[in-house]
Amino acid sequence: MKSRKQLEAQQRYKKEQEERQRIKNEELRLEMERRRREQQEKEEHEARIKKERQIREVELCRLHCERSTALLTLCTASVASWAIQQWQLKKFYWCMRCDGLPDPGHLPQLNAYRYRWIENSQNTEPCMERLLSRAPEFNQVLHDLNDLLENTHDIPMNQVQQLSQMQRELSKLLGQEIEAAVKSVLSDVERHLLPDETQLNVQTCSKLFTLALGTDTAKNSSLTLHDFPRLGVRLDLPQIVLTNAKPVVASFVWFKEGHYLEPPLINGVPSLPSILHPLAEDDPLYNLVPENMRSKQKEVPIDVDLVAVDRVVDQRGSPADDVNADVLDLNSYLLVMGILELQLLQLPVQPRRFADWTVAYLEDGDAIKTYEFRAIFSESVAAKEAEKAGKRGKNDDDDDPSEGKESNEELRKLISFKIKLPPTAFWLGCPRPVIYQKDSGTWKSKGVWDVRFFEEIGGPTVQFRLEEPAIVAFAQAKRLNLPLQGWTLVPSHMRSSIINSLVSKAPAEAAKGSNANEARGAGGGGGGGGEGGDEWSDDEGSDDEEGGGRGNGTAVVEEAADEPDEIEYDPEARSITLTLNGAIVSLDIEIQEHQVLLRRVRTSVIVNVQDLTNRAMTPFELIKSLRRRGLEISPSHEVSSTVEELAKNKNRAVENHLYRCLAILAASEKFSFLHSRWNQMAGDENFVLQYQKLENETMSPPALAQVSLDRTRLLPFNESSLSLEQENVKDAEPQFYADLLNALFESSPVELRNQILDPSPAFVSTIYTMLAATRPASTA
Repeated sequence: MKSRKQLEAQQRYKKEQEERQRIKNEELRLEMERRRREQQEKEEHEARIKKERQIREVELCRLHCERSTALLTLCTASVASWAIQQWQLKKFYWCMRCDGLPDPGHLPQLNAYRYRWIENSQNTEPCMERLLSRAPEFNQVLHDLNDLLENTHDIPMNQVQQLSQMQRELSKLLGQEIEAAVKSVLSDVERHLLPDETQLNVQTCSKLFTLALGTDTAKNSSLTLHDFPRLGVRLDLPQIVLTNAKPVVASFVWFKEGHYLEPPLINGVPSLPSILHPLAEDDPLYNLVPENMRSKQKEVPIDVDLVAVDRVVDQRGSPADDVNADVLDLNSYLLVMGILELQLLQLPVQPRRFADWTVAYLEDGDAIKTYEFRAIFSESVAAKEAEKAGKRGKNDDDDDPSEGKESNEELRKLISFKIKLPPTAFWLGCPRPVIYQKDSGTWKSKGVWDVRFFEEIGGPTVQFRLEEPAIVAFAQAKRLNLPLQGWTLVPSHMRSSIINSLVSKAPAEAAKGSNANEARGAGGGGGGGGEGGDEWSDDEGSDDEEGGGRGNGTAVVEEAADEPDEIEYDPEARSITLTLNGAIVSLDIEIQEHQVLLRRVRTSVIVNVQDLTNRAMTPFELIKSLRRRGLEISPSHEVSSTVEELAKNKNRAVENHLYRCLAILAASEKFSFLHSRWNQMAGDENFVLQYQKLENETMSPPALAQVSLDRTRLLPFNESSLSLEQENVKDAEPQFYADLLNALFESSPVELRNQILDPSPAFVSTIYTMLAATRPASTA
């Protein structure tokens, strides 16, 4: 047994242990309480800091947005006043001009002009000379009316519909005048034949159209191949046409513009993005702008790719056609360089001459009969033959005689059409020949066989076969030049100094090589240096005279981006250069107040755009001119969404406001902006771009900015950073700015701030329109 002392010692030890444990627990409790209080104080401190930061950010956001709104309101009011003034001046010019042409906005004058045209046609003898003499006047009337329809301003909608109907009626007058001229030739072929010749070969060129007629008036003629070298057209008819009792005339008309199937874009100018457009509900400045600058309801953003209502209805077709992949979608394709009409006509009985008498036999009311032809052939066999011919990759001219005609027996039952494509268009690949279907009002590839595309000296050539004579057009996808490989927005005087310094530092050998490449690009690439460029029309010189001499500076069309050539800019004009580096074609567009100039084209395809370069145009005119030539620089969101490399859902409200900020900043000519490779990886709600600031006539190194809906950050990274990832972009620079405009404004000296706060409204408007139309931030 334990003694009493041992028990007491054991109890004392136990009490000491319990006391130590109690003290330890108390200390632990106190430590936990202290940590809890510290954590609570930290959270309260952070919450207080966060609340203060939010209050400060709200105040800064309000201040920044008010500054942006004030600048936007100032520019909008000035541009709106200028637009009204220009509209009044244009109406005054149309009303007071003394050239005898009608006022395009006055329907009675247009009707009177139309009836006078018809009356003159009935009272004068039709001929080719009359056609060519009346075409320029008609072109001017049609141009004025199209110009009005593309920007109707305050004209009531019912009057716009009447003007659109009048435009279609006037467009048909040109076709009727061409038919009358063709009839005058065919009614007396002898006057158009060379002595002792029986083959008719008429080739006529003008700014509006090109016309070709070919036949053999001899009895028992075996001519089926009609060659029109001046037009670059070769037409080979099937042998069955020789069985017709009368000679068959091949008629070919290429309407370069003015065809009734190519109506103008009604209100195409106001459909372009503009600072005059009301702001949508999701716009950051929606609640700050005046009521008249807000949209009434949330609408789908307006794209530049809007078309006339008439055209949409005509081309849409039936529901069954919509699901047919053969129907051409005009929202995704362009009709390049007008419309072709191919007809086969029967040569009428020719007049007989006896001394001073001419006896003509009139049949069927003096109308020219159409030779009805539709090929009867095996489609499956023809498809196999076309596939084999495509693999050989040869022209019909290069067929090996040893192969025999049996190799293409079925294809030879079709109409073979070979044409040298005009070098004034951007042929970015094999165009898609399509036929107009009159019953459904759509364009289809059905009826086109054996399409071949050849890159030749002087310009590309396309060859295809038709089942029957038809109305044909060449379609080219709008997405071919996407995605953009990059873009820049640089003050023109800085770009000029950079390029000119590069030229001055280039070695002599490199300069010689560059000159050789330029000569090749301006001759072969221009298309006008070879035979093909002069074969197309007699008025190429007049086109250059009208458009090529305008503007200041020297335009360059290069085959490749070798050494840059020196470009001179007007130092007194406000000017900034937008460079779009496309997948195939790159453009330098100089932006000035109310106008733009195409300065430089760099591409590997053969093209001659000397009539467009250095020519002062509005943004809409530039976009429309390039579209007619097969190049889309203003793709809709639907077109860009089909490009796999591009982000599909970039925030449009953020993008539009970004372009407003870029326009105001660029108008000071003290900033340059560049594409960033991090933009596509930054997410749908973020835009990342590079910026530079001009200080003491020196550009600062490029830095990165990240723009989102609620804030803008100036990032502490650069384009060459290897560790820059999306999460780093989000957690970067904590300084708050409402948008890019205020971010660069706050970090600028006082003199530059004053320039930013005093922009040229016209300059801002033009820059914004070009940026918002081309959308480089989301298509690069």
